[in-house]
Parts: sequence; structure tokens; C-alpha cells
Amino acid sequence: MKRNKYKIITLIGIIAFSMVGCNDYLNREDISGIITPDLVWTNPKAIEAVLVNMYDAGIKHEDFDYWDYGSKSDLRNPTTMSDEAQGSYQKNPLFSNADAVYTYNDWILNDPLSTRYVYIRNTNDFIEKVAESDVLNDAQKEQLDAEARWIRAYQYFGLVKRYGGVPLLTEPQQYNPADPSSMYAARNTEAEIYDFIINECNAIKDILPQTRPDASKYRVTKGAALALCSRAGLYAGTIAKYSKTLSLSGTAVARGYVCIPETEAERFFKSSHDASYELLHDMSNYSLPRSTANTTEARADNFYHIFSATTNGNSGEYILQKQYNVAGGRGHMWDKMNIPFSYRQGGWGCGVSPVLEMIEAFEYIDGTPGELRIANGATPIQYDNLLDLFKDKDPRLFATVYVPGYPLRGSVMEWRRGVIDQNGTKYVASKQPSDEVAVTLPGYSGILSGKDGGADAGDASKTGFYQRKFMDETLDDLANIDDRKSSTPFVMFRLGEIYLNYAEACLEMSSPKTSEALWAVNEIRDRAGIREITQDELTIEKVRHERKVELAFENHRYWDMKRWRIAHLPVAQGGLTGFRGKALYPWLDVRTGKYVFEIGEKLPKQTRLFLERNYYNRFGTEDVTPNPLLIQNPGYAY
Repeated sequence: MKRNKYKIITLIGIIAFSMVGCNDYLNREDISGIITPDLVWTNPKAIEAVLVNMYDAGIKHEDFDYWDYGSKSDLRNPTTMSDEAQGSYQKNPLFSNADAVYTYNDWILNDPLSTRYVYIRNTNDFIEKVAESDVLNDAQKEQLDAEARWIRAYQYFGLVKRYGGVPLLTEPQQYNPADPSSMYAARNTEAEIYDFIINECNAIKDILPQTRPDASKYRVTKGAALALCSRAGLYAGTIAKYSKTLSLSGTAVARGYVCIPETEAERFFKSSHDASYELLHDMSNYSLPRSTANTTEARADNFYHIFSATTNGNSGEYILQKQYNVAGGRGHMWDKMNIPFSYRQGGWGCGVSPVLEMIEAFEYIDGTPGELRIANGATPIQYDNLLDLFKDKDPRLFATVYVPGYPLRGSVMEWRRGVIDQNGTKYVASKQPSDEVAVTLPGYSGILSGKDGGADAGDASKTGFYQRKFMDETLDDLANIDDRKSSTPFVMFRLGEIYLNYAEACLEMSSPKTSEALWAVNEIRDRAGIREITQDELTIEKVRHERKVELAFENHRYWDMKRWRIAHLPVAQGGLTGFRGKALYPWLDVRTGKYVFEIGEKLPKQTRLFLERNYYNRFGTEDVTPNPLLIQNPGYAY
């Protein structure tokens, strides 16, 4: 009976907490000021249940379930909005029109204040209620307070990387019907928000435990506080250093709500450096898992399993993860959304198409540039197998992407543009594999595409590649997309990022710490199984390149391009303007039984236009109208 009572109390707490959120974030008229019934605050288990819900519902993870504008068919996410990939689906309006230009939306990857401040207010209420509790001892209060403060800091990080400075609210607001203006809140500067995040992390890091048991490994630790500090400091430092390259102007710029003065860069880089150093040198409970065999296959398998469901974040590298539990009704559908075409089991799949440029960003094992060797001059090179083209590439490529010919579930991922018959005539696939009709050509009988695609039509990959990182290759029932059969955890922070944060901060500081940066980069390259670089080769561009391949498809690249202030640049200069992406076109030449390859220069996708104003999202009417003090971001009209 006692157990049932706790279940009831816990349920009440979760339901009540979840329901607070429909009202405007500046309007408390219909809110009691108590985020859960009084009964909850009489029971420590119920209080922790509210905290669990704050982790689950109160943090914007940009995880497996993240689709911009809420539609799983939309495919707008930080991967497809960067230069890592395109969305595959033919009928998706953003990705389908090859003759159009897509200007980045004013609210792309948005987090409306009207929603986010509900959760921030709830977190502030939780912190206050914990301090007032008479059923928690001082140690319990200190721990819960620290966790809630981390959640709040992470919420502000999600806002500041989108909007710049936002109102910094750290105490519960009390609505006064006689004075609505008491709820108005002006923006803090962008620098002040980053300072708040960093200061909170430093204040709580030694309160939080260094490790947690498996049953609560989704909860934050000292490592998570240091990791957030590492990331936030790096973001702020680069924004300060490189915003001078932009021409943004207006009230928000003049008041520091967006763009951080360059004079602030050094201290932010130092914050990132110091937090990263402490994680890498003073904490022994994290490590880079390494292969015991020095082969491409073993290295690739090692890297793949860092992100696999079977490892479940227990490789030693994860600092913080979001967990999923299929049995508990908390699975996700990432595998169903992204698995290669022939493995779909009745629709969907194929969601992300990594572009050729991403594949060629992976170097060869000897450290030479990663451009694929498809021809000797004007003469195509013939390969016995599809996979032979990728011989000696960085093993991380095979852990990250399904390239043509890569083994999967007893067969191979087969993407083929078409067939060259005995007379040398090329026949290109025109339909997705399930709609292809077998043809009879001189020397060949069968469909023109591979079983996983090859045409510009349909939902199969348009580039020749599929994402492998995070794929659960043990799943054998993906027939129903709504079953949510996937349990692979989403990595929020891992040690690989911290090495690269550290290297970048070391080089960006006014007195660069080159030997430390070199050590950090080479730790990553050594784990990968590729040649270490020398100090003469170490540049900030090299560190950024290493970050691109190591952290591919983990939702870093889009935000990195924004903080480096390169997103608005033309593709030739490393930006997103003019980006369409390229494909790899394998052809089966029946005259030799071998494969030749071409570059697909023009994907059937819109080209991108990233404007300077897109570095900061637009505040919506629902945010600006109830708060006259909220100054709009540059480039946007009210």
C-alpha cells in the first residue's frame, strides 16, 4: 500500500508539472505559483520525480526526436541544416526543388521564449521549494539545488545560442494584476548570459557527484558541469573574436544583446580551457575507448560502438546522455527514420543523405587529404567492388556513414546510379528501387539502381550515402514507425568533444598553447587510427576540420558554423550560402563486371542562402507583444 501511495504522489507531481506550460511565460495570472500540489513537497521521492520530469521535458536536447516545426517528415535538424547532409525525401518542400533557393528561416531550429520560460520559471520554483522544504536534509537540498541549477544553465545555453542575450530570470516571478509591467523583463547582454552559465557551472561542479550508478546515469555530475562550461566558454569566445567580421547593426547590437565585444574573447577562451583541462587531467572516470587491434575494421567497429545501443553509453566516454527505454514506453524512432532503403520494412527510412563533401572530409589513414580516387586524369579507375574505392580511409568514416558496398545485416548497402551496357551506353536509374522495373540490356538483366537507391526520384538517398552513427543494427522489426523500437542513447556530452574544445581554446587564446593543442588533437587521431599531425601542421583550420569528422552528425556542425561566423559565406569559403551538396555516382560496367564512379555535381535539392541576420533567431510576436522591453534581433522587423 505504501508503494502505491508513492506512485500516486509521483504521478501527481509529474502530471502537475507537465501541465504548467500553456500560459504565456510573462503571465502568471492563472498560475498558482506552486508548480506541484503541496502534497508533493512532503515526500522526497515525489520531489525527485519532479526533477526527473525537468530532465525529460524541461531541456531542449535536439536529440533523436528533434524535428524542426514538429513534423518527422520535415527533416529540418542541425545535421541537414549544416553542410554535413541533405534531407532525402522527394516530397519535402525544403529539400525537393533543385531550381529554387532556400533562405534560412527566421525561426530555424527555434525554441520560443513563450515555451522555454515556462520551464525556466518551473525550475526557479523548484529551486525555491527545495530550499524551503522541511522533509529534505541539507545534503539533499544541496544536491537537488545543484542539479536544478545545471538544468537552468543548460536551458539558457539553448536560448543564448539561438537569440543572443535574453532576460535572465533566476527567481520566481509573482504576477500582480494591478501592475502588469512588473512582469516586463529586458534582455541581458549575450556576454551576461554566457557568464551566468559559466559561473553556475563553476559554482556547482564540486557539489555534484563525480560518478553515479547506472540507474541514474542520466543525471548530471561534476563532469557535466565542466562539459557545459567548456562548451559555453568556447561558444562565447569565438562569438567575441569573430563577430567583427559581420555587418549587423541596430539597437540589439549597440546594447550588446547580440555580438560580444572582442575584448571579452580571452576570458571566455580561458574558461573553456580551464574546464576542459580539469575534465581531461583531473578526472579519471572518463576515457577514450580504443581498439586493441590495429586494423581499419577493428578501429571502425570500436568507434561505431561508442554510439551503439549495445554499448548504451557505457564505453567510458559519455559524460552525459539522454536515455531511452523501449519497454517503458520511452523509445525513439531514429533507426526507422534513417535506415537505408532496402532495410526499411514498409516505408520511411532514408532520412539523412550525407553529402560527398562530408565523406571526403575524412582523410586517409596516412593523413593525406580525403578526396576519393575515382580517375587517373580523364580515365575512370575501375574497381572490383564498390567498397574498394574507400580503401585506407579514416576508420571513423565507416563507423559514421554507410558507403556503397559496406556490410549490413548479411548483405551490403548497395547504391548504384545505373548500368553501362556492353556497347558503352549508360542507363541511369529513374525511380526508387521499389518502383524500378527490370530491364534487359546487352550483357545485363535487372534493375538499374542498387537495392538502396541511385535515382533522383523517390525517398532513397540522393547522394549515395546513409548515416551509420547511432544506427542500431540489431533491430529486426521496423515495420511500424510509431512503435518507437529504438533505445540507443543520445550523447549530450562526450570526452571526444572536450579534447577538441580544449585544442580550439588553446589555439584561440592570445598566447596560444600549441603543444597542449597538438596533444589533444593527436589523442583523437590516435584513437581513430590515422597518422598524428606535427606541430607545423597544427592550425585552427586543422582543429576545426578534426572537429567536423570526429563529431559528425552529433548536432555540433550547424552551431559551430554559426559561432565561427562562417555560415553566411559562399561554399567556396567554407560557408552555407550556395550549398547544395554533391553525390557519388557508382556505375556497374558490364563490359568488365567492375565499377566506375562519377561526381554528381548538382543534387536535386535547393541551394541555400544564409543571411547575416540568421546568426540570431527572430523573436516571435507571442514573445514581443506581452513584453515591450524585449528588443528584436537585428535584421528583423517587429
